[in-house]
Amino acid sequence: MGFFSWQCKGCDHSIKSPYSLPEGWEYMNEAVLLEPSGSIIMGMYDGYGRIGPGDYEVNWETGDPEMWHKKCWENAGKPEYTGASDSAADQGFFYDDPSSKEMQEALEASE
Repeated sequence: MGFFSWQCKGCDHSIKSPYSLPEGWEYMNEAVLLEPSGSIIMGMYDGYGRIGPGDYEVNWETGDPEMWHKKCWENAGKPEYTGASDSAADQGFFYDDPSSKEMQEALEASE
């Protein structure tokens, strides 16, 4: 299976895999998973559906995972589960290097 990811509920950018991550976007690899049961899982996203440490497997086939960048979730006041995140078209990996403007917009959206 290849890369896959979700859109962050806070800034609407994908949860990024750790590979070839542009400088300044490292926080986009730090994920928070909110589950309908109320469970909260935090860690680095591996790009293949696991959040570490511990390689927690996100239940993307049958669950309704809500995904956030940790920074965005904290800046939003650590909200509880509200509903599933959209799948990321860029799969958290296949995106163009961001422009300075895009990087600034992403940082502002996460504040």
